[in-house]
Amino acid sequence: MKRIIYILLAGSLLTNCTDLETVNPRALPQEQVLGSVDGYNAFLTAAYESVNDFGYYGQTMMIGPEILADNMNLVQLTGRYELEYVNAVNSGIGIWFGRYNAINECNVIIGSVYDETVEGTTEEKDALYAQALFLRALFYHDLARVYGYEPGQEVNGFNLSVILKTNPTFGLSDIEDVPRATNTEVYTQIKADLMEAIPMLPTATPGSSEAIFANADAARLLLARVYLYEGNMTEAANFAQQVITGDGSDLVQPADYDASWDDATNAYHPESLFESELRSPDWSTVDGPNASLHSLLMNDGGGSQFIIAASDELLTVINNEPTDVRAGLFNTETLGEEFTKWRATGSGLPFQENIPILRLSEAYLIAAEALGAGAGDAIFNAFRAARGLPASTATVNNVLRERRIEFMAEGHRWFDLKRLGRDVTKPAASGAPTLPYTDFKILPRIPQSEIEITENLVNNPGYN
Repeated sequence: MKRIIYILLAGSLLTNCTDLETVNPRALPQEQVLGSVDGYNAFLTAAYESVNDFGYYGQTMMIGPEILADNMNLVQLTGRYELEYVNAVNSGIGIWFGRYNAINECNVIIGSVYDETVEGTTEEKDALYAQALFLRALFYHDLARVYGYEPGQEVNGFNLSVILKTNPTFGLSDIEDVPRATNTEVYTQIKADLMEAIPMLPTATPGSSEAIFANADAARLLLARVYLYEGNMTEAANFAQQVITGDGSDLVQPADYDASWDDATNAYHPESLFESELRSPDWSTVDGPNASLHSLLMNDGGGSQFIIAASDELLTVINNEPTDVRAGLFNTETLGEEFTKWRATGSGLPFQENIPILRLSEAYLIAAEALGAGAGDAIFNAFRAARGLPASTATVNNVLRERRIEFMAEGHRWFDLKRLGRDVTKPAASGAPTLPYTDFKILPRIPQSEIEITENLVNNPGYN
């Protein structure tokens, strides 16, 4: 990747996260930037800040997987998500560029923070190193599930994933022309990063300010997710169960579920193990009204876009069980049912609220799916009770029903269908036919600009 690397100068991330200033590193001596843990904190801050980019969890990774599948209807045509709504050629999720920049920020820390010339304590270096491992694993898993097939779900034997780069790039002399790794190679690296990070990371209380940083339980849950996608159900259940009580007492209870999404009530979602925190410097005055989750999914009198509503099919699934408290996360508008998860009522910053990425409810549903009917029933029903539902059986289809609703507008639906090799049935309002799993459009195009400048990089099947 031929990129200019930017360094964000900030104070210590672990003690104070303030406004960030972006500068060109060529204007600074390298020994000044990387001579102490403060400089490495700047790289870590940049990697954390990238999580809430609109091209990542700030919008794309939350909406794209929902509208590519069957959870959302496009109710206004603005040029956004129109191709994804009908799964057209050259549609799909595009996160390539931003993730490799952030991966390089992690690589800088991982590859050189322990150098004896770097001023700082071993404890400070350990903290930087472990957090960078966690973030790199998150970034690589997202790249892998977007651009490649999961292990065991390959079509026509195509098993290439993404470029696996673990060495830092400081300048042109460090650029490597690396081919795509296989999906198993990428998954092996992700698991290794998380296994190394877990014993080095601190514990964190779910739903607290501690959850905005990498922590041991967030890493365990991410590892459980990785094993689930890989099809290793034994380890998926193992790591998922390590982060939950299993009886549902750590989940938001039915009477409190709607309020759990109101940032006027909770600064952090009570179930969050990892949550991207948004502060006033993160977005400019026009970013929120133009591109935030709140703007695109809600009809706000303050100038939101409201271009996407819940699909009739999603609403039907929810309403099939009338005691489901998650039915309260909609509001009827002229154009359709708006999602109210991203209401941003209490932040004091219009259109801006934190973004939960790893929640305890996911651990329950991973454990239930991985253990299966019978063994997973108790955990599955502890979860269902917390959502106002009667007991059921932890079959794959029943768990998928819960995942579809629980993570609506959180970007799981497309990936759940894809990791299981299932065809994608589209909402009737889209007019689009069912997308077979074997269709080449299940994988998006790798940016052509990358193909042209990287000799060893090949595109996904179906893209010339």
